[in-house]
Amino acid sequence: MKKWKCTVCGEIFEAETKPAECPVCGVGPEMIEEVAE
Repeated sequence: MKKWKCTVCGEIFEAETKPAECPVCGVGPEMIEEVAE
């Protein structure tokens, strides 16, 4: 699993592929970045 971070609300979550939106605040994928382990 990869880790992703929302650059708007700061939420970190796990998913295999880049999410279509933040599960917390709902912003689109352009505001989500992969977190380096």
